[in-house]
Amino acid sequence: MGIASTLTAVTANRETWLRQVADLMAPKFEDLGFPIPPFRVALGFPFKAETATGQCWDKSISGDRHFEIFINLGRDDSRAIASTLAHEIAHAAAGLEHGHKGDFATLARGLGFNGRLTHVQDLDKAPGHVAWIDSILTVTGPIPHAAMRLRDSEGIKIVKRAGGGMAPDAVRGRDDGDTGRDAPISSGPKPQTGRMLKACCSDCGYTVRVSAKWLEVGSPHCPTHGAMAADE
Repeated sequence: MGIASTLTAVTANRETWLRQVADLMAPKFEDLGFPIPPFRVALGFPFKAETATGQCWDKSISGDRHFEIFINLGRDDSRAIASTLAHEIAHAAAGLEHGHKGDFATLARGLGFNGRLTHVQDLDKAPGHVAWIDSILTVTGPIPHAAMRLRDSEGIKIVKRAGGGMAPDAVRGRDDGDTGRDAPISSGPKPQTGRMLKACCSDCGYTVRVSAKWLEVGSPHCPTHGAMAADE
């Protein structure tokens, strides 16, 4: 029995969906001479790259030698997510040492990617790639996921700004039984809201930063020249 015949039309788990899509992609990778190595995949927040649609981490930093792939939580378009997954798997199959050139470029072109390989694929300009992706989505159905909004209406990073603290104005007054109180948007730690003030010695330039709270107790001192004034 083939892989496709064992899959249900819709799955309730995002990571299972991603794995099913990858399994259906595997034969094409093998036909192109780049079998997919052991890997894990999940939706998550890109590390130090909010705008990245996906990231692939090398097996060398995995405890059991698996590539680790993460797909950005900020989208829910199944076709685009599957395309990003193919891109990141190609990094693992070709080897991260190639970047977006060499074996990676050869493999990506074989998968139907067009244009600049460092950018998100313009699916309107890659009909062969889209046809391949759509044939897979016909089996798996859409991803069971709703996009997480990572920025507020002013373009400020919601996750970075709010952390586990109160939600920004743009996400207050939610339609989930609003109590009239500002609600946290995660269980993470509250962000630091205190502004650190710079104190600089006018004689030698010795510089420290201090909160307004501790300035009320007393000014910081230069080890050589004594008390320093802090910027307001």
